Formats: sequence, structure tokens, C-alpha cells
Amino acid sequence: MSKAGSTATGPQIPLPLDHRPAQGRDDFLVSQSNAVAVAWVDKWPDWPQPIVVLSGPEGSGKTHLADVWRAGANAASCNAMDLTRENVPELLTAGGLVVEDIELLRDPAALFHLLNFAREKGASLMLTCTTAPGTLHFPLADLMSRLKAAPHVQLLEPDDMLLIQLIAKLFAERGVHASPDMLEYIAHRIDRSAHAARSIVEKIDFHALSHGRRLNMKVIRDVLKASADKA
Repeated sequence: MSKAGSTATGPQIPLPLDHRPAQGRDDFLVSQSNAVAVAWVDKWPDWPQPIVVLSGPEGSGKTHLADVWRAGANAASCNAMDLTRENVPELLTAGGLVVEDIELLRDPAALFHLLNFAREKGASLMLTCTTAPGTLHFPLADLMSRLKAAPHVQLLEPDDMLLIQLIAKLFAERGVHASPDMLEYIAHRIDRSAHAARSIVEKIDFHALSHGRRLNMKVIRDVLKASADKA
């Protein structure tokens, strides 16, 4: 079936539509793989310490969950690569700060200064990284000691329930409904990661649109087979 108004007989290249992800607290999917981290975000400001380190692999939802906390705490946000000793006071004006990807720090002394300044001001901090803070190797022993002593919560790779929910959410963000059978079929044939889920949903949606077809099992099988052949 071709798109209305199209006279071409071959596959059509769909327009690059902006698929904006839902990023609110109610949009964050919860399962056993992330429930502990979500609970820490929800119980702020009753943290035992004013700093929490949130770790997890790429695509696990760190930025989404950190943004949920940032919004609830009315905090600011910056990437660790942009953190300097000079901009620490300005960043903490809001009384709270998310620092993402601390493994990419250019100046570890800036983070140590931030920790000290936040303690003086009674500000809350959420630091994110891809690995546990104890595996990082910063040259400042005092900084490493602070990071290892801070509460650390981890986002794990999605379990079956979360992966299926995530795939359904990604399709819904594109205005596509996938049946439970379709969702399970996809989830059992891709890597167990949010990155893999996003990639396959994008490919399936693109394939369906470019061929003027609705989502069905043949579309899904074709895309999964093509992806497996390229692997």
C-alpha cells in the first residue's frame, strides 16, 4: 500500500519526524532492574547524605531519571566536561545540581571543589556515571574517598518486563500500537538493553513507513532478520 497522493511504486523515504520522548516522572518505567534507584529519587530530600551517585550503562535511563530528580528538586544540570572551579558557585545557585557523566571530567579538582561548596551551602547533588564510582580513577585521593563514601544506586540492564514496556513506550511515542505478541517477539530477539530497543523500534518504524505498510509481524521479522544478517 502506498501513501495517499504518491505515484511512486518503490519504497518511500519517510520524512525525518521529530519523535520527542516522554521524560516526566510518570513516563519513567519501573521494574526490579531500576526500582531501588527510583526509590532514592522519590525520597529526596530525605537522603542520608546530600549527594547520590547514579550509575548505569548507556541508554539505561540515567539522564531521564536524573532529570526527574532535577525537576522535583528545582535543581540545575551540567555535563561533567563543562564543570570548572570557576562556574561552581553559579551552578549551585539553584540549591541543587545534576552532574552527568563524571567519568568524563576534565578537571577532577573542580568536582572536589563542588562537593565542598555544596556541603557549605547545604545543596544536594546527583552525579551520574556509567560505572560504579569505586572503579573510577581520579588522581585526587580525597575526591575518590568522597565518591566511594557517597550513596551509590545502580540502574541495571532492563529485565523482561521492563524491556517489553520500553519497546511499547517507544512505539507509542511514534504513534504506533504494537500488540503484546509483537512486543514479546521483539524483546526475545534483541540485546537486553535500552539502546537495542530504541534502535530496533526506529528501524521497524522506518521500514514500515518507507514501504507504506502498517506494523505487522512480517515487517518485524524482516527487520530483525536484516539486523541479524548485518551483525
